[in-house]
Parts: sequence; structure tokens; C-alpha cells
Amino acid sequence: MIFSESNTKIAPALAKAWSELENPKHNSSVKVNTKSGSSYTFDYTDLGGILDEAKRVYKENDLVIVQNAYTNVLDGKQFVSVETMILHSSGEFVKSEPLQMQASTSIQDMGGQVTYMKRYSLSAMLGIATEKDDDANGASGNDYEQTSKQTKQASSKQVGLIKMQVKKIASAKSKNDEDIYQALKVSDVTKLTSNQASKAITTLNKWVEQLQEGA
Repeated sequence: MIFSESNTKIAPALAKAWSELENPKHNSSVKVNTKSGSSYTFDYTDLGGILDEAKRVYKENDLVIVQNAYTNVLDGKQFVSVETMILHSSGEFVKSEPLQMQASTSIQDMGGQVTYMKRYSLSAMLGIATEKDDDANGASGNDYEQTSKQTKQASSKQVGLIKMQVKKIASAKSKNDEDIYQALKVSDVTKLTSNQASKAITTLNKWVEQLQEGA
């Protein structure tokens, strides 16, 4: 890894963020077709899921993630590279060495390569696990067939509870429901996932408790 000349501010911020980070939940799956003809699947976390977990912690520690992808030619062959940088509000940074692989001739496939490399580079920088250690199968020539893992939507009970708590808080503060949803950073409660709804309910419950304590 490459550090900025000064790291007196980013070092403690990274240490604090690392203690708060959790391995993100798996939200996708891959089917592996082995050379022997059999197959199996394993779950993993896609790039979006990793970024969601990182943002949750990093925004509280004045850290931001920047990833750069580019191509270059080595010995007549085109390669695609990805670098991951963690930047602190002070301007200090830590950056990964380039993760590199031979580029596909298809633009669409190259886009897939970039996403794959960003996921692995970011996971390594964050120090989190996003899948079971099954990469050796791919290195052995086994084929991967990616499948989607459906995200569980918020239940009607969760949605109803959120709406009820929002109205309670809005009434107590003489505000509109929209003001509370904005503070909660929820634009459409019906489109929340079950996990997002649970977090929203926890936050709303804390707000209600604070209102009751201040009454």
C-alpha cells in the first residue's frame, strides 16, 4: 500500500473505522461448474453491498473511497488496472497497488472485469470478508455462472410501523411527515428492504424515546 507523506490524521481514523466495520451480508450467489462436471453455489457480497457497509462507517470518520480504472499496454497486450484509494478530509490518503489483469476484447466483458477487480481491491483495503474462500476453483479452470439473490423487501408490518412512528414524531415536533422522512433519509418507505426498514425503525424508536425523555 502507498501512504501519503503525512498520516497522523488518517491512521487513527482508519483504526476507528476498522473496529466498526462488519462483514457485509451476502446479496448474490455464483454457480460454479467444475471440470469434473459437477457444480455447486456459494454466496458473496457484490460491489454495491460492500460500498454500503463502507459508507455506513466511513462517513462518520471523515473518510471517502475513490476507485480508478484504466487500461495500458504491456508487451503488446492490453491490461486493465484498478486502484483503490481511501481519502481523509485532511487530504491524507492510503492507496492500493494496482490490481491488474489482461483486458477482454469485449467492452461489456471488460466492464465486468472492472467491477470484479473493484470488489476484490476494496475488500482487501477494508480488511473484510465478502465470500467463502472458493477462488481456488476459478484458478483451477472451473467455470462461474453468476446468479442473483433476491433481496427481501420490507414487510407490510415494518412499513406500517415506520409510518406510525413518523406521524407520532411529526405531530410532536409540529412538522410534516415529509420532514421526518427526509431526516431519516427515506424517499419511499414502500421500496425499503427488510434490513433498511429494521434500521429505520431502530432510529425512529430512539427519536421517540428522546421525545419522551424531554417531555
